[in-house]
Amino acid sequence: MSQASRDSIAFEMQNIVKNFGGVQALKNVDFGVCFGEIHALLGENGAGKSTILKILQGVYTPDSGTIMICGKVLNSLTPITATKQGIGMIFQEMSLVPTLSVAQNIFLSREPTNRFGLIDDHTMNQEAKKIFATMGVDIDPNEEVGNLSAGQQQLTEIVKALSQDVKVLILDEPTSALSASEVETLFALLQKLKQEGKAIVYVSHRMDEIFSIANRVTILRDGNKIATRDIDEYTLETLISDIMGKESLNL
Repeated sequence: MSQASRDSIAFEMQNIVKNFGGVQALKNVDFGVCFGEIHALLGENGAGKSTILKILQGVYTPDSGTIMICGKVLNSLTPITATKQGIGMIFQEMSLVPTLSVAQNIFLSREPTNRFGLIDDHTMNQEAKKIFATMGVDIDPNEEVGNLSAGQQQLTEIVKALSQDVKVLILDEPTSALSASEVETLFALLQKLKQEGKAIVYVSHRMDEIFSIANRVTILRDGNKIATRDIDEYTLETLISDIMGKESLNL
């Protein structure tokens, strides 16, 4: 691989093994994503998707294997160090506090303070407004999160991650509770982030979304990596075949 290609890699996980008791959840799995791409991670439930993403976040420690972020090998990764390395994840179960405002949620535990050491709500609101404006998202930072639609809450989660200088954004089934118009807004935002050079990992069971938004696809099955390919190399039939196993299609 050329140095230019190597420099474009946001993270690279090599020969990752993870066991839970007698169950081998990951079997020498390789997974890497480049800056400026939307990379779909696909597989049926139990394929190993959540396990490898939790290893990337520092929630799980692999039994063996190598993790490199921006070309730097990290022997140990914790949730704190993963965040410092620019890894951010948006969960299906959102972590926002419904009784706080949008701005308060975005800067929770990182609130700006004034010269008296008090929380500076004005600065917090202005900073949140700037981030939303740069992303083309119309949400009032003063609004209580509990009053937002599911789509607006999802976008607020993304803004919260991006406010912490996230380089790699992981989205787990992000459209499960969104309306059609909210999905369009989300996809427009993801395309903008891709153009800005963010690395985006996209987990979804919705094949139409994968063909609409992904540049590349990595497929896991039963803890094994089956393939990493450009989305253009797949048809719906061949993609489902890799996800489920060719023998499944012949039943």
